[in-house]
Amino acid sequence: MGRAKGPPFIMRTFILSGGGNRGPLEVGALQVLLESGIVPEMIAGSSAGALNGAFLAVNPCPEQAQRMAELWLEAGRRKIIHTSPWRTLLQIARGGAYLSDNQRIAQFVRAAFPPDKQCFGDLPIPLYVTIAHLHTHTLYVYGDDPTASVADAVVTSSAVPSFFPPTLYQGELFVDGGTVSNLPVCLAVARGATEIWAIDLAYNLDLARQAAPRAGGVFAILGRTISPVLYNEALRELELALHTCVTSNITLHHIPIYAFQDVGLGDFSKTDAMIAEGARVMRAYLERPEPNVIHYPHRYTPQELPPGPPGSMPFLY
Repeated sequence: MGRAKGPPFIMRTFILSGGGNRGPLEVGALQVLLESGIVPEMIAGSSAGALNGAFLAVNPCPEQAQRMAELWLEAGRRKIIHTSPWRTLLQIARGGAYLSDNQRIAQFVRAAFPPDKQCFGDLPIPLYVTIAHLHTHTLYVYGDDPTASVADAVVTSSAVPSFFPPTLYQGELFVDGGTVSNLPVCLAVARGATEIWAIDLAYNLDLARQAAPRAGGVFAILGRTISPVLYNEALRELELALHTCVTSNITLHHIPIYAFQDVGLGDFSKTDAMIAEGARVMRAYLERPEPNVIHYPHRYTPQELPPGPPGSMPFLY
């Protein structure tokens, strides 16, 4: 007689995108997943997603997700991201390589991890955190070395170029992993994921345009210039990963969350509202799941676009 087949192997993986201060949206979504009995066997994250993923990997359960919500609220009270226009001007005048230090973030992150969960090998499930080599635009990954510091990985993964200082190692600079892979689904596939829940703090041109009158200033303009470029890269990675998923019998759930496009870096005043919105979006998805479908934001047609300066016209491809 042949050997009886056991249950199929499942490596359920949560993928958490970067998104800066919009990170609490992921927390609300994670709370709903965990309360629904959908628990990860592996986590991968970039930037703010690395922070959320690391906290969840300490103890992937609903109680830990609630603790994550409390940590985001505490981060706001402590003002761990300090933004000052005068300090910014001073840094620019001095020719500084970044506009704000990340010492408060580093201290906060290190204090948030239990003493027995400081290294990747201490965590009960595999965690992968992305960073980027600044000069070659190459993705580097933490998680395969069990002795590596989780806090160090998270701080580097959150080092937004030009805003926070990069990590210097042997003369080389490493920054926010989201600059190369903001939603690291290909990494998850390469590490053996069979069921992927990709929580995507997605960029929506319509919402960003609506927020434009309220969110002015150099940083807002810079964000509206860079964000769509990075998000197009994330969509391309999703498309590549989906092709692999379909041919390899991997299930991919893509859950984009578009809200709070106009939140400023350092603004934690909407944390509770973000958590509630993330939970709402995830509940709606679980009611009508669409596995192996990529959800795209609205794309403009020539008829929807405003007229350009005299002599110019839109070119879409």
